[in-house]
Amino acid sequence: ELEHFEKILVDLDLQREVLAVHDPLARLPLEISSEIFLQCLPPLPEPGAHHVPMLFLNICNAWTSIALSTPALWASIH
Repeated sequence: ELEHFEKILVDLDLQREVLAVHDPLARLPLEISSEIFLQCLPPLPEPGAHHVPMLFLNICNAWTSIALSTPALWASIH
């Protein structure tokens, strides 16, 4: 049974890699991806908007890496 779950994990990892290849944002230079993320922030700090950068962390590994490599996303504390 353990072998069955290990195969499922391997299959899921392969599927994730295939999907990541098709992510156009992941293929852009970091500077452009970061700017796209920054443009998603509200223009002025709003109550409840502090969670916006956190959303990027939940999409995929590539988006998490971009978000964590963009210090300006984390510049304001609410």
